[in-house]
Amino acid sequence: MYDLIVIGMGIGGITAGIYAKRGNLNVLLLDRGMPGGMLNNIEQISNYPGLLNIKGHDFSQKLLEQVKDLEIPYKLEEVEEVKALDDKKVVITSKGEYTAKNIIIATGTKPKYLGLDNEKDLLGRGISTCATCDGAFYKDKVVAVVGSGSSALQESLYLANICQKIYILNRKDVFKGEKILEKKVRAKDNIEIICNVNIKEYHEKEGKIEKIILDNNETLMVDGVFIYIGYKPNTDIFKNLDILDEQGYVIVDHNYETNKDGIYAIGDVIKKDIYQLVTAANDAIYAVSNISKINN
Repeated sequence: MYDLIVIGMGIGGITAGIYAKRGNLNVLLLDRGMPGGMLNNIEQISNYPGLLNIKGHDFSQKLLEQVKDLEIPYKLEEVEEVKALDDKKVVITSKGEYTAKNIIIATGTKPKYLGLDNEKDLLGRGISTCATCDGAFYKDKVVAVVGSGSSALQESLYLANICQKIYILNRKDVFKGEKILEKKVRAKDNIEIICNVNIKEYHEKEGKIEKIILDNNETLMVDGVFIYIGYKPNTDIFKNLDILDEQGYVIVDHNYETNKDGIYAIGDVIKKDIYQLVTAANDAIYAVSNISKINN
């Protein structure tokens, strides 16, 4: 039995693993995909102390190197269910079953979509939520970016070096993202900002996006649409535990513990004022510190 199983290997989950290992806890990290999580979808990180303009994928690799250097056990398996029993927690994955005294949920978020009728059918055929992943497919083409936050601005700047033209579609008349990013976006000749609009319809031709209709009835001929309208917690597999609020966020106390003894949550899966890499790492330190006190 492990002292701690951490579900999710983004920066919060890996920080939890590092502090658990250094605290002499028997820890296991689990993730369904590539270590680093959403970091791998970020073109450039400029606000993390000590790391100047590092690519998200490179940061992920540094985190994984640290996991390996500390000899922290990890497995790339998809968690399908978690059971909270009286004396232990059982984590069932696609490949096996593991038990632990404590669990930290660090599964992060998944993108929100506009909810239009044919949207899901067009994923990978004109619709994307990751410019770093899919931008190369739109070299010298015209795309739209939907959103007003830092992610939308950052990814628009990335696409501006690849695409012929980018339309930024802002549902309001102001941007929520960092002002320095907004300034850079406005300085780009091939980026056009359109405010106070939503996409009303996707029109496709031969299975791919050909144009979009806005709610002001304007038509834009585009080859792709990148959606950055926010994220929702990736917590569906924990519904049976009765630890979620109506929006799917995990409810925790000041120690990041849920109403189930020994089950904690950190990072973007919990409700808080600021969602940043440094705050996810901070959450992990507090949670592991409390677990260490209980186990020692």
